[in-house]
Amino acid sequence: MNDQGPHHETLKQKGQHSAEEVKDAAREQAESAFYSQCDNAAKHTHTFGTVLKNAADEFDRQDQPFCSEQARKLADHTERFSQHLRDKDLRTLCRDAEEYGRREPALFIGGAIAAGFLVTRFLRSSPAKPSASTTAASPTSTSPISTAPTSAATPAASSEPSRHDQLL
Repeated sequence: MNDQGPHHETLKQKGQHSAEEVKDAAREQAESAFYSQCDNAAKHTHTFGTVLKNAADEFDRQDQPFCSEQARKLADHTERFSQHLRDKDLRTLCRDAEEYGRREPALFIGGAIAAGFLVTRFLRSSPAKPSASTTAASPTSTSPISTAPTSAATPAASSEPSRHDQLL
């Protein structure tokens, strides 16, 4: 067993090097996706700010100074947030979120819960993508494994709408 020591160490080093390369590639891909989504959010936020400024102008034309002032304030906050998204890097945004969580833990936790509900709602409303196993199996397949969900496994599969669906 000792005669394989140098060979074993070389394999161990190669494995560690490969793991570092995979970790770095995953980090780069995650950061790229984050910055892409952040830029997209900044563009939409900027557009929303422009809409608010237009609304403020319309309130001015209708001689409604209170509504105009409020719309302009919100537009300014929206523009600052948009610029904040463009200017910060991932680590700074994470650090800012940590600091906010420490300053306002109740709001932070409440926001996280609300975001979780919104993400869940979004994912449930998205059309389901067929998996490789369901697209590979044809209706005339003689496979003993059924790809159709059973009513026991998915309670929402019944023909009657669930209470949750009725509330929506």
